[in-house]
Amino acid sequence: MPDVLMTSALVAAALAGSASLTLYATFVPQSAIWGRNISRGPSSDPPRVAITFDDGPTEPYTSQVLDILRELEVKAAFFMIGSNIEQAPDVVRRVADEGHLIGNHSYTHGHGGVMRGGAYWQAEIDRTDQAIQRIIGQRPSLFRPPMGMKTWLIAKALRERSHTMITWSQRAMDGVPTTPQRILGRLVPRARAGDIIALHDGVDPNHHRTPHATVEALRPLILALRDRGLGIVRLDELLDLPGLRSHA
Repeated sequence: MPDVLMTSALVAAALAGSASLTLYATFVPQSAIWGRNISRGPSSDPPRVAITFDDGPTEPYTSQVLDILRELEVKAAFFMIGSNIEQAPDVVRRVADEGHLIGNHSYTHGHGGVMRGGAYWQAEIDRTDQAIQRIIGQRPSLFRPPMGMKTWLIAKALRERSHTMITWSQRAMDGVPTTPQRILGRLVPRARAGDIIALHDGVDPNHHRTPHATVEALRPLILALRDRGLGIVRLDELLDLPGLRSHA
């Protein structure tokens, strides 16, 4: 009987360990267990960071963000939702024309996507790639999973399409109601060379939170990062990776 109890305990521990590993692989942005995932860039000299935005394009917020970036001469990366792209093609075109990078952030941003199969993710990635290509003539090479949640099926679909998964090392937590002060208090003290900083310029079709606070925080955030000696470069420059390609 003691041997049976010990075996049961070992099995339970193994199952608990497996569940913990799965949760870590799926939900922790820095995990690369399911496949290649880049969450930060190199610590270079001079020190540099990249600013990224998710869930757009959504007006008027994306245009307000673009106005601030143009004023302060900053290039950023915009991970766009395919269904939002189709609602605002002129804004997508402006993002590209002003020298910013466009990435793929899925077509529907489904909150239950981690439970879906391979065909779902293939369609989510392909439809968004196609929407971007129709507007700017190029397809993205970088993909950010909705909410940073990853599965091996997402990783497989990305490998088949020569896409690189990108998450973040610092995030504003502005996907929920917040204030400019909270955003600045979270990001500025923690920022360091190589950071990929995640913010939101758009509205998730499944969650109608608006990025007012992000827009208000953006100018002081950029100035504070520069005051700390951190240069701000486009994501593909920070990572030394191709951001776009001319054909499928």
